[in-house]
Amino acid sequence: MFLQDGKNLLQLTNFHRIDTFSAFLDTTGTRAFFLASANPRKEENPDGHCQVFSIDTLGRGLRQVTHFNSRMDRGAGDLAFGVPGCFHEQCGISYGYYRGVFQDPVTKAVVFDSGCDPFGANPYGWQVFSLRPDGLGLRQLTDAAGLTTNPDGSFRVEKPGPFAYSAALH
Repeated sequence: MFLQDGKNLLQLTNFHRIDTFSAFLDTTGTRAFFLASANPRKEENPDGHCQVFSIDTLGRGLRQVTHFNSRMDRGAGDLAFGVPGCFHEQCGISYGYYRGVFQDPVTKAVVFDSGCDPFGANPYGWQVFSLRPDGLGLRQLTDAAGLTTNPDGSFRVEKPGPFAYSAALH
């Protein structure tokens, strides 16, 4: 993870992984939030799931914000490169061509979509979640049905999105 300030470039992390994706600078501009499947503290992410991390803009104070684990994984799915990581669709965060992780400028909540099932209420699809920047207060904001099969054998897919966040107050 790198931070560019004018002509200056500061390396914030060195996880030796290909699945580290930038998300945003917090509303104060002092912490960078990003996605990675790293396990820098060895006990916090042993399964290598995609997590939201933050670090201050000087490269100090690394914090794992989410704590998704195998218990929250909906199924085996397709494991890219043999590990869950941020390319794993089943329990990823903001999977696909976009990496939709935002900070609401009013509430300061970190908002993202995920296929993980941290509350046991999301067995078939992706939902939108929010939590505080310190990682506390995880909430599931949507209740999309995901993939369901109709009585005639056809199927229906219901996913949340697109989603956005509130504008700053003036």
